[in-house]
Amino acid sequence: MAKTNVNETISKYEQFINDVLKEDLRILDLKLQHVNAEIADMIQQRHSLKVLTDKKEHPNGFKTQVNIGCNFFMEASVTDTSKLLMNIGLNHYLELTIEEAYKYLDVRIKAFEVKGEELRTKAAETKAHIKLMLFGIGELDSQKSGKIS
Repeated sequence: MAKTNVNETISKYEQFINDVLKEDLRILDLKLQHVNAEIADMIQQRHSLKVLTDKKEHPNGFKTQVNIGCNFFMEASVTDTSKLLMNIGLNHYLELTIEEAYKYLDVRIKAFEVKGEELRTKAAETKAHIKLMLFGIGELDSQKSGKIS
């Protein structure tokens, strides 16, 4: 009867690892990928901002093409790059100076890095739980084998 209980316990532990802990780890990995993509996007925005506002590269502003819909483009000339409109979320735009835009991007990057570190810590804890459960299963299995022999 004890042998049956040990087998049931091992089965429950294995089911918990597969159904709960590995699923939690998968969800944490997806969230971490999203956070890393956001960080990469903001670093790209910061680099683009640097290139567009570089007075050595573009002393009189710059020319660009803007998509006005359905892949129709209109040429635009930007002479004053001291202020810009930045999407701050939910399609709300805020007029910022270049320094404010850099500060905004730096703060957002830092916030996402903190979030990414939290997710990595949670993932490490979940991996540790999985290893601990596997160690417990191994102990139960060795006890079961010891009782049989």
